[in-house]
Amino acid sequence: MALPKIDVPLFEIDLPLSKKKIKYRPFLVKEEKLLLMAMESAEEKTILDAIKQIVNNCSLESLDVDTLPISDLEYFFLQLRAKSVGEIVELQYKCNNIVKDETGAEKPCNNVVNFELNVLDIVPSTEGHSNKIELSENLGMVMKYPSFSMVEDKENASEVDKIMSIVMKCIDYIYDVDNIYYRKDVSNEELKEFVESLTQAQFANVQKFFETIPTLKKNVHFKCTKCGYEEDITIQGIQNFFA
Repeated sequence: MALPKIDVPLFEIDLPLSKKKIKYRPFLVKEEKLLLMAMESAEEKTILDAIKQIVNNCSLESLDVDTLPISDLEYFFLQLRAKSVGEIVELQYKCNNIVKDETGAEKPCNNVVNFELNVLDIVPSTEGHSNKIELSENLGMVMKYPSFSMVEDKENASEVDKIMSIVMKCIDYIYDVDNIYYRKDVSNEELKEFVESLTQAQFANVQKFFETIPTLKKNVHFKCTKCGYEEDITIQGIQNFFA
């Protein structure tokens, strides 16, 4: 006789950048095990691969996690974690304040303070951000958001080449008063020539697009329980919410 199937609740999420509405289930013991093993490894790629696998497993829609905007993937995972394990995560922060010991010598405080954070409070803000870049009165570009597959390092490439590669991959289309030029219809050589012909002021607008992409971050006021030192810290990046 077959064992009974266990019913699990279903949820829905609106991804902030891609504007997709996704139905999903909470992760189960097998996904929890996958995440714990990845966190124990402390290797960035292993953790990222686990996050992508868990999101893919739990999504009830057709979803390509490799092409999903980075902020959408991270936001999806945080919401998934909240529905699966709980909204509160426990974090630690080591005090870096310089204090004097009993001999008068200076040293870092190194006191570790535990605090809690509600992951549902962490929502990427799109305020002041646009994926439309105006290069001149009659010329502009519309950008796609970078995914993890776009930003994977090319070992032998220079930093300049890596930046150029990401910029080119993120261009959805270029437009002027007469036409729209879609990325898929333009050769790499043509696109590279176009990007390299931008003025410094125009390229600064391209950089602003990347600098203002909504990310998962939370400002927290820290106070050391040992030396009393206080500072505002910013927790940013999916891995730091589970440090």
